[in-house]
Amino acid sequence: MARAKRAAEAEPPYRFVDDVAIGRIFLAPHNPRHEPVESESEAIERLCSAEDVLPLARDIVRHGVSPLERFALTEIPRSGRNPSYYVEEGNRRICALKLLADSELAPARMRQSFEKLGEAWTPITNIDAAVFADLDQLRIWLDRTHSGPQGGVGRKVWNAEQKQRFFGGTKNRLGQLVLDYAEAEGMITKQERVGKITTAQRFLNPDVFQEALGIDRSNPDELMRTRPKAEFDAMLRRFMRDLVGGEVVNSRKNKPEVIQYARELTAMPGITNNRIDPEPLGTDGPSPARRRGPRRTPRRPERAKKIRFDDDIFQALRGLANYKLESLYHSICTIELELNTPIVSIGTWAFFETLTSCQGRNDSTSFDSYLTKAKLAALGFQDSKALREALSHISALGNTTKHHSVAAHFNGDQLNNDMITLKDVIVACIAEATPSA
Repeated sequence: MARAKRAAEAEPPYRFVDDVAIGRIFLAPHNPRHEPVESESEAIERLCSAEDVLPLARDIVRHGVSPLERFALTEIPRSGRNPSYYVEEGNRRICALKLLADSELAPARMRQSFEKLGEAWTPITNIDAAVFADLDQLRIWLDRTHSGPQGGVGRKVWNAEQKQRFFGGTKNRLGQLVLDYAEAEGMITKQERVGKITTAQRFLNPDVFQEALGIDRSNPDELMRTRPKAEFDAMLRRFMRDLVGGEVVNSRKNKPEVIQYARELTAMPGITNNRIDPEPLGTDGPSPARRRGPRRTPRRPERAKKIRFDDDIFQALRGLANYKLESLYHSICTIELELNTPIVSIGTWAFFETLTSCQGRNDSTSFDSYLTKAKLAALGFQDSKALREALSHISALGNTTKHHSVAAHFNGDQLNNDMITLKDVIVACIAEATPSA
């Protein structure tokens, strides 16, 4: 009991001090980030050369110094009534603050950059710190901060899935939603999914894979499926098993291998070509009670019945006087989409192959490879990302429908949207292919 009381009464190894003037703080000559130095100017040179102080200074000008991290200081012996300090944790930040306040302290090659940053900066002259008297105790916390997880006692960097939860965005959102559903359905455990989001997203990225699995992303607020739940779950359960196993599904697979794997999923026993209207992943058809109750959300737009006919394209084709192209365009805009999407998909693919051939594409180049970013720019389309994506959809899914024994394009709405997106490109391609009078 006496020993415990004495330990409780012992002076703590550090104290918190607010508003320490930057001018009383000096960079540590013995800093793990560089070899020991003799002067602060040498420390500044080392930090600026190898430790990204300039980008840090830009961030401080924009956002300030992080309120989540105090500086760690030790008092310089015999520094007088107003003590001075070495900074033991936060050397890069202190270095940036000093150079923003006085660009002449910076290495010659960086002075102009720090001077310009300093002009737009509201100076920070004081900081809050923890002043340590016990250097051994200080090393404990430096070790926790800089030496990695250490079995849980040190700082752990967020993995890809944790970053997705925090930052949101779209980069890994599909993988996150699919893994969440798979875990809820007992296809994968919380432990098994750790570290798997980037690999899952790599496989889920290609439109061909999404189409094969039956994933519909037309509703931005909810992930939907176009396969019956039993078939979707069977394919997803296989995908999760292979993802955990790591031999068939891993980050080393390239896009053609991912597409081949998608074809293997569609060839599983019991998997049919049946498609349904998009439903949320967790449901198995609409609830009768929900059908009778009041509608709480806006009515979903009706699915496209046919490819939208465009008179500008029709008139341009008449000027080109190519019967095959006119006939193909008439067919893909006339055939009903709901039951005939695979046929319309092949017809649309043939339309683009023929049109670009009239422009001068050689037979060894696919039409989406022919209509490059540079080619589209030459046709007058500077912002071509959405156009390239639409061309990629039509090419990839048309090829899959033509060549695979099971997989095919069944999403008529997407095909119609791609054709609407590419309307101006089609007209421009026809104009280029039309002989001058």
